[in-house]
Amino acid sequence: MLFDVLLAQLLAQAGALPAPLPAPKPASACPPDMVLVEGTHHENVQRICTSYRGGHCYRFFPGLFAVEPRATPVRACMDRHEWPNRAGALPVVMLRFVEAEKECAAAGKRLCTEFEWELACEGPSALPFPYGYAQDAAACNVGKPYRGISERRLASDDPAVRAAETQRLWQGEPSGSYPACVSPYGVMDLVGNVEEWVATSRPEWPHRSSLKGGYWSKPWAGCRGTNESHGPMFRFYEIGFRCCKDAGPPT
Repeated sequence: MLFDVLLAQLLAQAGALPAPLPAPKPASACPPDMVLVEGTHHENVQRICTSYRGGHCYRFFPGLFAVEPRATPVRACMDRHEWPNRAGALPVVMLRFVEAEKECAAAGKRLCTEFEWELACEGPSALPFPYGYAQDAAACNVGKPYRGISERRLASDDPAVRAAETQRLWQGEPSGSYPACVSPYGVMDLVGNVEEWVATSRPEWPHRSSLKGGYWSKPWAGCRGTNESHGPMFRFYEIGFRCCKDAGPPT
């Protein structure tokens, strides 16, 4: 043993020992275009509203909330941007829930769940809006004037007719156009721009498909509130989605 120690010292002094290899970097839990959403989701959050108008709350008492069961642990990777998950790209709309599922599956992902989406939007402090406690009309794309739609044209069997009506109604913005519209986890445009398909988490909803986040003409949109009215075959001019996947093991 003493001989081995002396030999190592002599070799080191002579420069014969190779330089130590750098420590390997820990593997990231998520791909570069996704962010890790990890924490506890509470099914019900109660807050004190301090500015209520038109049937909606626009401001909540900061820092004060109560949570109720059920509590669900969440650990998932979520697309940073709305599909196609590229900064500066227009979000894709007019896809059915089942079509959005296929797009995510083709990318090795899945649709986000309702609980994953809510936690990603609220952060660990259960914020009512991704950026804080009071609605900020300039933070996200939520203040565009409503344009009347033609249900007949949107439901047409002719793709060109549907596309023309969608284009007439379109008021979405490229992903990332609103830098302040970012959640505590770093997810962009969860509120406003386009409504997003999610996989239903609450058993009382009638369909396995639900919608979150409102769209460009819904100024009261926040992190809570689920549109549970539409089944998997529904599609609409302001509905998009983003993908999730299970996160890698903790490093």
